[in-house]
Amino acid sequence: MKYLLDSNIIIDFFRGKQGLKEKIIERLRQGFGVGSIGLAELYRGAFKSDRVKFNLKLIKNFLNLPEVKMVVFGKNEALAAGDLAARLEQKGQKLSVGDTLIAATAKANNLTILTEDKKHFGRLTKFGIKVETV
Repeated sequence: MKYLLDSNIIIDFFRGKQGLKEKIIERLRQGFGVGSIGLAELYRGAFKSDRVKFNLKLIKNFLNLPEVKMVVFGKNEALAAGDLAARLEQKGQKLSVGDTLIAATAKANNLTILTEDKKHFGRLTKFGIKVETV
């Protein structure tokens, strides 16, 4: 497995965003996972939507695909998150808790974050986080 998908990639994929499939299909063939934190973001969006049942079913069906691997947040991820958060604070930089936890999950598992959010994740490469934006 090479990639950890950011929730924005999954959401835009669900929505059928023009051109996204073509941009990411080759990368996904290299293996990908969804982190616990990204999954929580997906569920939050589903529960906030006007189509709760539909979106929950969409997430369930996505998670049941054999290609989708779950990457669980545990001790190693917590260690990486604490380190990253402290280093960001020392440099006077801010990152949301969710994005910090996603980045730490990727780092702890030697995965590359696949995202459309260059603004938040792009600057993390100097902290040893691998990021590819589409």
